[in-house]
Amino acid sequence: MPSSTAVTPSAFAELRGHREHARGRDDPSVAISGIDPDNPYRYLEMRGALTSVEDDSSNTFIDSMAKKYMDVDGYPFHQPADERVVMIVTPSHFTQMG
Repeated sequence: MPSSTAVTPSAFAELRGHREHARGRDDPSVAISGIDPDNPYRYLEMRGALTSVEDDSSNTFIDSMAKKYMDVDGYPFHQPADERVVMIVTPSHFTQMG
């Protein structure tokens, strides 16, 4: 893979009490950014379009992330009222600094 090719790993975030994924049905535009906690001048921004929202009521995705990042078989912080979805974004533009 050429060194200029953009590669982005899976990322997950938690938004409690929000239903922002419903907005994606009307406007699929998405911008995601991340800042290096050790260097606030180093960041990555990705812009793209929300291409699908998939139900994850079985917790398959969050459990796989817990295994990968926490080395546990199931996400340990499940709450009975949690409603989980997996949002698939097709990137169209990257910006970086640092």
